[in-house]
Amino acid sequence: MRHLAPALALGALRRGRQIEQFLGAIESDSGPGLRWIALSPGSTGITVYLSEVEDVGTDTFLDITEFPPLDPEDETWGREIAVLPTPEDALQLAERDLAADPERWVNQGIVCDEYQDFRTVRRSNP
Repeated sequence: MRHLAPALALGALRRGRQIEQFLGAIESDSGPGLRWIALSPGSTGITVYLSEVEDVGTDTFLDITEFPPLDPEDETWGREIAVLPTPEDALQLAERDLAADPERWVNQGIVCDEYQDFRTVRRSNP
């Protein structure tokens, strides 16, 4: 089971674990890119990060957390969208404002597997 059911995503955040979601491809003035989000618990609440990165992946380089940002002015890991007091608030913001799917959250690090699946589908459906 790769994707976390909504209750498991909420539980992960409550236990202090980061969750992530691959949002897909985007087009920008800089060229093709990818979007993904991370919800990261900390001492002040749950930080919601949005990453918009260049699609520089290859069959052997799939770690989108290492891809360069589309906007060179952005931080290299992602733009902080908000710090919210509860996991419920963070999930609601991500789903409402960033188009996250409540059924597609994954544990930290698995977003790279989601990107690999995206590449596979894109290759088979040009």
